[in-house]
Amino acid sequence: MADFGVTVTAETAARLRPDLERLVAEFRALAHLLVGALPNPDESDDIPDSVVAGGRTWWIHWHDPHYLCEDEAGVTVEAHIYDPDLLDPWFLLLYARSVEGHEAVLEACPAAFHDMARLFDLSPDLLRPPQRG
Repeated sequence: MADFGVTVTAETAARLRPDLERLVAEFRALAHLLVGALPNPDESDDIPDSVVAGGRTWWIHWHDPHYLCEDEAGVTVEAHIYDPDLLDPWFLLLYARSVEGHEAVLEACPAAFHDMARLFDLSPDLLRPPQRG
């Protein structure tokens, strides 16, 4: 396996678990909000440039089956249209960088994507969608 200078250890992942859970929950809540406000591309050929969701305007960049959404403050969310609970390490990292309050996770990821992916590897239960109902 290639060494990308990944620095996240099992101890780091355990220490960051509450911070990572909060980050994931926040990201998923926004992804659900955005998917609910966005048109389903299977039902509409008209994909708008922006939508209003949660009282904010979000600019939309469609790339099947995802929407990359960015608000006027630069908050970035990658919403999977068919599965808003789906997490991608890179887009979760971009989201964490675009909002305040996730400094502990960001500081633990100096190797960016590779460290975030390692956090996912060490916390696979976070990748499973939450139980609904």
